[in-house]
Amino acid sequence: MSSQTPKSAESTIQEARRHYAEKRFKPALEQFTRAMKLCPCARGIKRERCTCKNFEKVALEGGSIFNEAMYTCKCSVGKTFNKCDNALHIQALDYRAATFEALQELGRAQRDAEWILELAPRLLEGYLRLGKIARLQKKYEFAWKVYNTGIEVGTTHGLAANPKMQTLYTLRQPLHRRFSRQDPLKNPQEIVQRIFHFIDFATLVRCLRVSKSWRQYVTSRGNERLWRAVIFQKEFPHRFAPSTAAVKALLSYSGNDAREVVISSVQRFRLNQHKFNAILQASRNLERLTMRDSIVEQVQIPARPRLFTKLAHVHLEDFLISQPNFLRMLVAHCADTLQSLYLSSLPAVGSRTDLELPALPLLKHLRLEEHDSPYPLRLEIFSLAAKAPHVQQLRLHDIRLGYDKHHDDSSADIDHLWKDLKSFTLGVEDITVWDSETADIIQKLTALRHGADFQHIDFDFHWKYNELGPLARGGLRRMFNQQPTPLTIDGVDMYNQYDDLRSLRLTHAVINSAVLERSVGTAVQAGKLHTLDLVFPLERHGSAEGVTSMEYLREHEWLRGAASIRHIGVFNFRFRSHPRDDEDLPLPAFLASFPNLETLEIKSQHYDMTEFYTILQAILKVTKLRTLYQTAMQGVLLDLLTVLTEKAGVELVSGTRPQEWPVPIEN
Repeated sequence: MSSQTPKSAESTIQEARRHYAEKRFKPALEQFTRAMKLCPCARGIKRERCTCKNFEKVALEGGSIFNEAMYTCKCSVGKTFNKCDNALHIQALDYRAATFEALQELGRAQRDAEWILELAPRLLEGYLRLGKIARLQKKYEFAWKVYNTGIEVGTTHGLAANPKMQTLYTLRQPLHRRFSRQDPLKNPQEIVQRIFHFIDFATLVRCLRVSKSWRQYVTSRGNERLWRAVIFQKEFPHRFAPSTAAVKALLSYSGNDAREVVISSVQRFRLNQHKFNAILQASRNLERLTMRDSIVEQVQIPARPRLFTKLAHVHLEDFLISQPNFLRMLVAHCADTLQSLYLSSLPAVGSRTDLELPALPLLKHLRLEEHDSPYPLRLEIFSLAAKAPHVQQLRLHDIRLGYDKHHDDSSADIDHLWKDLKSFTLGVEDITVWDSETADIIQKLTALRHGADFQHIDFDFHWKYNELGPLARGGLRRMFNQQPTPLTIDGVDMYNQYDDLRSLRLTHAVINSAVLERSVGTAVQAGKLHTLDLVFPLERHGSAEGVTSMEYLREHEWLRGAASIRHIGVFNFRFRSHPRDDEDLPLPAFLASFPNLETLEIKSQHYDMTEFYTILQAILKVTKLRTLYQTAMQGVLLDLLTVLTEKAGVELVSGTRPQEWPVPIEN
């Protein structure tokens, strides 16, 4: 390493620069070369350039340019000479490279720039010069990697404040946009596999068009598992729907072993018998089948044996409207393996039916929905229960329920049915669905084994107040021919006891406090019940404003402070206008009594927005909510409420809590 440089080197460089400025390049080169030879690092002998280094090859192979400059040398140069960061030596070499640039001799300019890196790999001058020359040679990726190395060296060796660092960043920027996106396939194989593991089907299809190497990789042997879930989510315009040949090709990438098939719109997909046959032939181990929308063309399932040996989950939404026989043909092949069945818009197979289903010994999740059917059927639910005895979760929406010849309305012996039923979810939008037979069957279902096995009940429909309600034992009412006011009649409990209940959502059903305590009090005391809805009754005729709601809340003193309650809904309350104290507005204090309350859904049609906003303000002051569901606030008041909830760390959702399906079941 040199310490002192003769003054003649500096004057030689100045003279060379004058020649350069006047475009006398040949004498400029001679003077720059003479200045280089005056550096003490040469020790009076001619210093040659090392020829062992190949920066461009190392860079394009992903190696380290710095390590190549620092350590790679097998010739005598590395043994004879040390590194040299003498400023005048580096300056003379840099200017000589610039002179070669001016003469369009880029090869010689590149060799001088690489010589700077060889002499002083910890200085930034070599990276700036070599990067510029690489750009002039249109070797843009190499230039980008040279600039990257210069930035790394500057950062590592404390040169962040050096103006040349900013120059490196500026020169790299236009190249960085292009080359910083590394081809994932160049990563180690375990990383590549992990990346593609999280790519969905639609993105995987687009990967086929990235490049030949990408197409080769995603369709190569060993990557069949990437294509096991064939999901057509896009709503294709009719002219762009995939052809039968395209469907076969996509399925072939899975090794003709697709495990999941989803068609979000069979109409847009233009499903026909040929495409369906292609799907069947490439899905010998199919586990999940989802099809939505309806088509006019009839689709048949071949009668050959062992067509579906592993099909466990079937989701048909509006598909059966025009395919009344499809369900029977499908389930005939998977009756022994089916675990989850979701049917929306049931097939028209008679006015009173059990859907003509065979025995389904493994069925655990059953979801049935009807939507605006011109010929609504009545589902023989107990006949279905006998065929699928191990259902754990049941969800019905706008379904008329009916008895069958083996289970009429006088039969009380139904406790042997659905012994594993833990969750019952019910929704009604079409009020014409609601009739006495349906209501009576719902009461019977909720009374199975007195409710002891239920963990989740979620009913979203209006049940008239001053009736026994959905938690009562409807059969006993007829047996005793009594009005529903007493909790017991002749020593027989009129209400069920849901001792294992975790969630009770009755969004529109007003339940008497004594009835509620009798039904879920044990679950609350045991710390099991975490979700509960309270629907307040209408104000009694002639009573003062707010009295009815205050009395109803006071009747729930047994519930106050329950540590297990984490989610609660309060609906249709009306307290006094302009409350003066907690007695006039007891709801915030009641909610604050639950130490672990996280979620609140609140709704009441008895308030205008301004008054309702003050109630929400009061609740947010005294509770530690995480999520607030509401539908009343709009406009400016919604903006104010948003600011208020953000300050309190509460997530505000303008809407209702969704009906969860399926729900987690605890053993």
